[in-house]
Amino acid sequence: MQDKELLDLSEYRLKKQLIAQGQIDELYQRSYQYALKETNIRERVRAKMIFAKRFKLKEASLVSKKVEDVFHQWFLFDYKTIKGQTLFFQFLQSRQHSDPIKMMGALLLSAAPEPVIATEIRSENDELFIKAVNIIHDQEECVKTFPGRVKDEIHRGSLYFMRKVPLVTDPWLIGPVFEAGDSGLQAVIKKHYRQKNHETGVLWRTFLKEEAPSYILKGDS
Repeated sequence: MQDKELLDLSEYRLKKQLIAQGQIDELYQRSYQYALKETNIRERVRAKMIFAKRFKLKEASLVSKKVEDVFHQWFLFDYKTIKGQTLFFQFLQSRQHSDPIKMMGALLLSAAPEPVIATEIRSENDELFIKAVNIIHDQEECVKTFPGRVKDEIHRGSLYFMRKVPLVTDPWLIGPVFEAGDSGLQAVIKKHYRQKNHETGVLWRTFLKEEAPSYILKGDS
């Protein structure tokens, strides 16, 4: 009887995970389209100028696919508008959402592009599992996504940046996975974070929201 109850609970949690995955994917896609299509040109031009200056990009590099993808993620989640808000926050405020979606929105608001070393990649039941260690706090997590979402092959031992949110049973990948611009950046990132944390008390998620593009685009500037 106890085994059946545990099995039922496990199946229930897996179903809730699948529902949550669909809901947060839809929320992400809708917010992405909002940033892409409903943001005025002046705000977009301002953001591109700040992005290029902040991450020391040459004009020619601004048209590359990688830089454009990094910009779009930064523009949605990390760029602060003239009002001092992120576009994702403005999207949440502009729509009516159910309480579960509001909770997911709160998770996405705080999610940062985390630097991780991939340790294992496997496919199971039409899903991709990426086991990786966050180099800031040295914790290993297994992140789920769909195989088609990860455009480039992920290699064990390589450094990547990924944004994820915790759901019912597993963290779920949000947006693209970006390989670090230089394979030797691991020690640099940790040293930079420790220095900033000591000087300003900045928390690691805030640090990564501010600094991650510079590590992803190293070599593109």
